[in-house]
Formats: sequence, C-alpha cells, structure tokens
Amino acid sequence: MFNLTEVTFLGDAHARFQTLKPWWDVLMDYLVVAMLMVSLLSGTLLISVDHMTCLPLNYKLNETTAAMLKPGAMDSATSEEFSAENSGRPINLDYQQYLYINHVCYQNALPWFSKYFPYLALVNSLILMASSNFWFRYPKTSSKIEHFLSILMKCFESPWTIKAVSEMVCQNFLDLPKTTDTRGCQEQFISPSSSPILDWKEREQGRALFEKICRFRAHAEGASLIYMVYMGQTIFRVAKILTVLGYTSNCIGAISFEHVCWLDTENLTGYSVFLCNHSLAFILQKLMVTYLFLVFLYGVVGAYPLWWLLRQPLQKYSFKQMREDSHFLGIPDVYNDFAFLLHMADQCDQLYSWRFAIFLSAMSKSSLLDVGLEHKASIEGLQLHVH
Repeated sequence: MFNLTEVTFLGDAHARFQTLKPWWDVLMDYLVVAMLMVSLLSGTLLISVDHMTCLPLNYKLNETTAAMLKPGAMDSATSEEFSAENSGRPINLDYQQYLYINHVCYQNALPWFSKYFPYLALVNSLILMASSNFWFRYPKTSSKIEHFLSILMKCFESPWTIKAVSEMVCQNFLDLPKTTDTRGCQEQFISPSSSPILDWKEREQGRALFEKICRFRAHAEGASLIYMVYMGQTIFRVAKILTVLGYTSNCIGAISFEHVCWLDTENLTGYSVFLCNHSLAFILQKLMVTYLFLVFLYGVVGAYPLWWLLRQPLQKYSFKQMREDSHFLGIPDVYNDFAFLLHMADQCDQLYSWRFAIFLSAMSKSSLLDVGLEHKASIEGLQLHVH
C-alpha cells in the first residue's frame, strides 16, 4: 500500500521558501498533490483488487466468427452473438486452469496502459513536484535564496526600518502648513524618553544590516543563475505537461471492460480463444479522465509564468514607484539575481521590496555611515581619555 505522507515530504520541506512562491506555484503545488492522490488511489486499487476473469469461447469456430474475434475487431454485437450462441454450454476446466488462463491473459491481452497507468501517473506527479522546487534545492541557488530570505526577515525585525518609516511619515507632516498640528512628530525627533544606549544599539544593528545588504547586493548582481534556473524549470514543466497530455490522450481508449485473449493452449485446455473482462476498467477510466483534467489545469496555470518570464524584464528592478511615493531618495536600481528575487517577492507582497529599499536609500546610507563614524570617534576619544 502507498502512504501519502511518504511522497509529499518534498512540498513540506520547502515551507520556509513560501515568501518566494507566487500564486501560480502555490496553485500548481495543490494540483500536484491532487494528481498524487489520484495516482495513489489507482495504484492501491491495482495492487489490491485488480484481476481479469476469462471464459473460453467455442473451440469449433467458423472462419467468419474467428476473424471477428481477432484482437481489435470485437464489438458489442459480437459479444452478444457469442453469449446467445454459447449460453448454457458446459466447460470442463478446473480451478487451476482458470487461474492460469486469467493470469496469462492479464499479461498478454490487457493493454500496457491499463496495467501501468497508476505508476506512470505517480512518477509524473513526483517529477512535477520535484521540478517545481528545483531552484530551492539546487545548491548554487538555494544558498543564495536562503541568504536573501534571512536578510529579508532581519529587515522586518530591525527597529531601524520602523524608525525610518516613522521619520518619513513625520517628515511629510512637518512639511505641512503651520496650521497643522505637528507637535507629536516634533516630539518624535526631540523626545528623550528613549534610552540613548538603546538608540545607539538600534543604529549599530541597522549599520551592520546595511553592510550585509550591500555585500549581498554585490554578490547577487554578479550573476543571473537563479533567473536561468527558474526559467529552465518552467520550460521543463510545460514540456513535461505537453508530453503527458500527448501520450495519455492517445491511450485513453485502450481501457475497456472486455478483451479477447488468444493463447496457444488448445492442447492444454482444449481452447485457444478466451473472452475476458477487466474488473477495474470502469474506475480506472474515470480516474484517468480526472488525472488528465488535473494535468490540463496544471498546464494552463504553468503557461502563465512562462509568459510572465518572457514578457517582463525581470533582470532589472526599479524602485521608481517608491521614489515617487516617499521621501526616500537615491534608491538605486538593482540587477540580475537580486532584481529577480525582488520581482518574485513582489508577487507575494510588495512590502518586502520596500523594506530593502529603506536600507538602499541615500538617507539610510548617510545616517548609518554616520553611526560608524560616531562610533569610531567615540572609541578614539575614549582611548585618548584613558591615556
């Protein structure tokens, strides 16, 4: 028996990367899980209850009937004619002979797709699941992505970003006419309620984070590997879906309830032609149609990111909108992998890129560099005082 928890661990292992999973990747993950459930149900039924039941046809067949019963030539009319002609005829076969005939006809007469469809569906689903998260698993890209997410979380937790946003809002109020009450914002700048030591610690943490962002930017802008890997996995998924739809749609007609089995067993059983029925044909056909529908939906959704990748200039990210909507001036454009990661983060929430923009702005750069100079000057002054 298959265990669903044993084949879905790949999706659970990447929960920490949800920030970089846009809506289409999330929806495609759900569709892959549905494909897995269909394939597991089909495989479980195939292993547990799948079998064929065969009965011998009249061994004294005329040439016309024999020609009609050749593989691929039997229809419902032939089946009805055989039933009427041979109703009530005793068949002298024992139980072991029936088992032998059923097993041999299952291997010889049943089309391959009826026997192996669940396994193909399972393998295809696992390949799609692995390919959708490949850029999170490939060592050369996963380390850079984890570094990006780590810095992003620190940007959200840093008091410097909260202070920078509040100062920007207060600066907007201070620029208003004198009739506007801006005493609260004036107190924001001159209130001594906060501890100077704590304020210095916050600025020192902000400076360290600023330097880390600058180093990551220099590293990420030096290549476009993440972009190329994501483009490659998107093209692979679309090609895989087209392949699955191509061969599966051609094989759907192979699943049928009745099959004619021709065996060279006349000396052993007295019969060489058998009429067999496949017990799981009906449910397998319905499961296959369901699987094809899910694959088609996956392909439709998967075509959108390919169009998005080809249409958008994703190797450049501009903070133009933020420069227009705020007082954060001098925010530089970023390129290559850094730009692509910001574009992907924007698909979830544009607030992510705004947090980065605060540290990239000229205001933060000058303020945080002043912190370093003040810290250096205080240390030198303390050393002179000691000496």
